[in-house]
Amino acid sequence: MLELAYLLVLGSSASAETIDPLEALATSNPEIAAAEAERDAAQADLRAARGALLPQIRIEGQSGTLEETLRIDGIPGEFSGTRNPNSAAAVLEQALFTSGRVSGAIGGAAALRNAAEANAEATRQDIFLAGIISTANLVRDREILIVRERNETLAQERLAESRSRRELGLATITDLKQAEARAALAEAERVAAAGALARSEAAYQRVFGQQASAALALPVAPENQPASLEEAIALALRDNPDLATAEERADAARYAIREARGARLPQIGLEARAAYADGERFGEALGEAEQYGVFLTGRMALWNGGSTDAQTRAAKARSSAARNRVLATDRIIREQTISAFSDTLSSASVLSARMAQVTAAREARKGVTEEFKVGQRTRLDILDADLELANAEVARISAERDLIVARYSLSRRIGAL
Repeated sequence: MLELAYLLVLGSSASAETIDPLEALATSNPEIAAAEAERDAAQADLRAARGALLPQIRIEGQSGTLEETLRIDGIPGEFSGTRNPNSAAAVLEQALFTSGRVSGAIGGAAALRNAAEANAEATRQDIFLAGIISTANLVRDREILIVRERNETLAQERLAESRSRRELGLATITDLKQAEARAALAEAERVAAAGALARSEAAYQRVFGQQASAALALPVAPENQPASLEEAIALALRDNPDLATAEERADAARYAIREARGARLPQIGLEARAAYADGERFGEALGEAEQYGVFLTGRMALWNGGSTDAQTRAAKARSSAARNRVLATDRIIREQTISAFSDTLSSASVLSARMAQVTAAREARKGVTEEFKVGQRTRLDILDADLELANAEVARISAERDLIVARYSLSRRIGAL
């Protein structure tokens, strides 16, 4: 698992931490918790839908006071009285045939449960990728700030040296102004790097819910990635949880059509009833009554203002929308996979070039410094060499971050994060 590689690098570089960042991410991130809660709710909805096929048992009761007046045809006058009827009944109902209404509801609930599970997995992978990116950004910005601070210190030393040489008449005013300009540029770049680091620290804390360790290191790049673009696309279309979520929701929408159609078709069930009543009137006498019965029940809606037909049409429209979302998601995943695969290739090449650039810039600055000592180079040449080396180091640090993020992004696209 990619998580294991991440745990290994954090464990080796941040052993002083009491809680591993990835562990805290998996257990405390609110977005993951929300997705898991929605998954649990979808599972409960499925159980509720299945319950419609099981026997339904209920108890009914009634107790109160009844004032009544009776008038009997052919007998003058009326009879008035008060009675206190009490009744209780136990009723068992069992659905026998629902014209697809219940099976549609169950199928839809099962598909939505599967969609919620896939969405929870997609959320977990998204948050894990966000954790990787925020970690890589934070490590990058920390290293860039170190480079910028070192370059600022060097620029200030070059400026002090230029001032001393100017006082001794060994440097021109142009040399001094160039050194001042480079010192100001170095200060501005250091301030900008500090601002970028502050933003990265805030992003890290938002994702992980805790401050980053001072010993944080770049995550280990994942291995066993697709060898070709065709393999990457095939894996993405098979394992990407976003596509699975869209497909399951499309299935749920199809089941919703069956459920809506079934609501206007015959519904047949079985009912068993046992009842007892006290204080009931039988003609002019009061007494008790017991009832036991088994009934085959049926119903069918003939006209309900067109609401059932409207619900069926709405379900069909939602099904069409869900199918189109599957097609759109398929296209998006293909695009993202192609982009991520291309990024992994280009990032590896860029990093190799950046490392060579740093080596060359370091050797160039060393050579320029030696040539300056013998009068073959100007102060501006040294300042240029300092800036070129600093920029090369920043570019190399950024390239390392880009390669790691590109590989993890590809893993997310193929559903392997």
